[in-house]
Amino acid sequence: MTILGQRIRYLRRKANLTQAQLGKLLGCSGSTVSLYEGGQRSPDTDMLVKLADVFGVSVDYLLGRVADPNPKDDHRCSLEPEKGWSVAEELTPEGAELLEVLTREVRKRFSKKQGS
Repeated sequence: MTILGQRIRYLRRKANLTQAQLGKLLGCSGSTVSLYEGGQRSPDTDMLVKLADVFGVSVDYLLGRVADPNPKDDHRCSLEPEKGWSVAEELTPEGAELLEVLTREVRKRFSKKQGS
């Protein structure tokens, strides 16, 4: 298994996603995700960017070039409620759709009402 495959698997499991669920978010099949994780196939540049965006890490982290998954730069967007989620206005339709899917999943998994 490659460092890229290890990191994809680690991040997917950390996000509590199946290979099929991650594939759906990325626009590919679960078997393709499995091939990435096993090192039998390498994602192209566009897919690397999608993976980094889905997991909130840098492409350099995925490729094993840096150890810190969370780069400390000003290019990452903030989704703080007081900022009104205005980041969606800057996204392509595909990016906005992905943000909507992820937002629903986060709300479902981490809703304050869950424990009540």
